Amino acid sequence: MEKNKILQVSHLFWYVLVFLLPFTSLPLASKLLGSEMVAAPSILILFVLLFIIVFSLLKGTNKFPTLLQPVLIFGLVAIFSSLLAFWLPIPIQKDFSIFNNIIEGIGTLLIGISFYFVTIQIIQSEKVLNKTLRIISYSFIPLMIWCLFQFVFGQIFHEYPAWMTTIQKYITTSGTLYKDRLTGFAFEPSWLAHQLNMFYIPIWISATLNRRSVFKRVFRKLILENFFLGISIFILIFSKSRVGWITFIVVISYLFITMNRRIIRRIQEKNKTSTLRVLLKSLPVIFIFLYILLLITGLFFFSKFDSRMESLFEVETYQNRNLFSIANEFVFAERILYWQTGWHVFNDYPILGVGLGNVGFFFEEYMPSFAWALDEPRHLIYQANYQGNVKNLWIRLLSETGIVGFLCFGTWLILILLRSFQFQRKESHIHNYWGLVGKIALLTLLIEGFSIDSFALPYYWIIFGFVSNNYLESSIKS
Repeated sequence: MEKNKILQVSHLFWYVLVFLLPFTSLPLASKLLGSEMVAAPSILILFVLLFIIVFSLLKGTNKFPTLLQPVLIFGLVAIFSSLLAFWLPIPIQKDFSIFNNIIEGIGTLLIGISFYFVTIQIIQSEKVLNKTLRIISYSFIPLMIWCLFQFVFGQIFHEYPAWMTTIQKYITTSGTLYKDRLTGFAFEPSWLAHQLNMFYIPIWISATLNRRSVFKRVFRKLILENFFLGISIFILIFSKSRVGWITFIVVISYLFITMNRRIIRRIQEKNKTSTLRVLLKSLPVIFIFLYILLLITGLFFFSKFDSRMESLFEVETYQNRNLFSIANEFVFAERILYWQTGWHVFNDYPILGVGLGNVGFFFEEYMPSFAWALDEPRHLIYQANYQGNVKNLWIRLLSETGIVGFLCFGTWLILILLRSFQFQRKESHIHNYWGLVGKIALLTLLIEGFSIDSFALPYYWIIFGFVSNNYLESSIKS
């Protein structure tokens, strides 16, 4: 009886956590967590769930998941490299503290790992898994409605009413409504695009392709997830996140390539004439040409859709100009400079890096000379009350945890990829469903990792937790 009560309470908190995922930086959570950036209210629920689950583990009611082991090894490596940073010649800037940076860096990493740990521990049955999927859909409904209001007033009327501005200040620490971009409940538009690409879209693409729904069918072959997928793509487009667009295009290209391979394989199995063999050999070339054409068409569309890209197809943009100058034309130079700075730090500290949160100390010394011609880097070094970050998960892993930490994190992702392939080889709808989710999520993180660098954003931890959960792990062995 006691075990059932613990499960019921943990499930209740879990569903609340999942429902709150669209909120990335609630002001109330910011005050409690002491962070103005990643201050998701789901983190507060996470702490309660951690206590319940650790209590359950001590009583021996839960199993220790296999794929958690490489994550824990990565965590230990990251903590070890951070402790070693106290003996490194780190250039101190302003009144920033190495100790505070390391504590904050370790804290955000532990939050991310905890999201992963809680997800794989809480999903113990298909019933809980399906109910979680329904809660995810329910959580999208208020986000969808709020984005609709933002689209109508921001994109059509070009002016927000006072009540919307007031509400936005209560639901995000930035409190900003963009007149030409959708931001939802997120801190900024790129975070909205990240949560759509990383969390919602993989689930609904897999539901659409596998024809698997946790709701009753809407009309004949239509399922509710089809509707949510269409709306999420619409919101993604009007978030005007360039990395978000690229990520989605890459995912769609991967799906098309996969389907093309299946089509060619089926044709080969049914027909084996010499004429067909010649046609099949030319099909990949035709498909590559179509993909390139699709990519160019998409870029042309976005160049007319986003003012930052309007000179993309103008020859003058590229004549007698270096990489940084071209990137600055597309309002992207700062990102490349930050990436290059992190890469220089990695070159000097390649084994274990400089410790979590410490790469910002090296910005003034390691940034390329072109940085001083731009306003943002100068403001960052001389005026800002916060430190710089590389805004790139992969460069952050290399610069702060070295090649050792990068390989540990990469090993975990490779194991998830292998698990996803293993799922799709099973003659089980639920395993095929989550196998595709895992592949799309991994591909998404590969691209989105060039835009985000926070360990505390819960979306990739939770989506990989779904693929790694105890129920699917045990059922695949049976």
